[in-house]
Amino acid sequence: MDISIAGFFGNSPRRDLSFVRDFAQTVEGLGFRTLSLPEHVVFFPTYESDYPYTDDGEPNWGPETGIFDPLFVAQAAAHSTDTLRFLTGVLILTQRPALLTAKEILTLDHFTDGRFELGVGSGWSWEEYAALGVDFAKRGQRLDEYIEALRVAWTQERATYQGEFVHFEDAVMNPKPITPGGPPIIIGGDSAAAMRRAARLGDGWYGWWAQPDIEAHLGQLGEILNAHDRDLTDDNFDFKLGLPLSGIDPAEIESKVEIAASLQVDELVLAPAVPTKDFDKHLGVIAQAAGLT
Repeated sequence: MDISIAGFFGNSPRRDLSFVRDFAQTVEGLGFRTLSLPEHVVFFPTYESDYPYTDDGEPNWGPETGIFDPLFVAQAAAHSTDTLRFLTGVLILTQRPALLTAKEILTLDHFTDGRFELGVGSGWSWEEYAALGVDFAKRGQRLDEYIEALRVAWTQERATYQGEFVHFEDAVMNPKPITPGGPPIIIGGDSAAAMRRAARLGDGWYGWWAQPDIEAHLGQLGEILNAHDRDLTDDNFDFKLGLPLSGIDPAEIESKVEIAASLQVDELVLAPAVPTKDFDKHLGVIAQAAGLT
């Protein structure tokens, strides 16, 4: 099982471009496989939408939260590393124009030398959709079309796609990605709908270990995959699981790593709150607890 880590950048002046580079180099040096990068375009002081990963539906961040665009962060970090991979965890794909995003991602595929994976989701906040001028109601159908359209644009010499939300004909998008077929598209989300989308359209699934009974939750994923003639152990399906950590407790990390391995997770993405000061020491503790050093 690969061990990776989620990073948060842009939420303070000290977590700037220089910090991104130092953080990425440290993560690579400690043996983590991937740096996972979250995304939201804008935040709001209050939400009517229910956040799916807290008991009361309230987001667990402050109203003044800041965050850099993950595509730019991946580009900057790739220039400072050699083997570290990058994953959007996750990009709310349906809030962006499909073809423009296809061009940005194929460019990132080239500039990272194939070390980028596109994690996508449909989001949960209608407030964010409204601010970006995109309909929230049919976001699931829109996401399906966007995923299909990206692959068409990446693979067809004269690309044509006709859908309700995306339509183009004889579109030429060059150069093609250096990764055959384009970067892997990993479907994020813990709902049954997200799992079905991963089974139908995904190169993998990226869930969140926020459920009290993770084994039952992953059992549901396995059943959905089997219904689509796929399996969690398939070589062509990347099974990722994100683990939020309220603190850096080596015993907790060691225990969760063992459980994840027993559940046949391909890649466990640890998401700790790593302080800016002495971040390298904190990352070292995490790496040792996870069995990397």
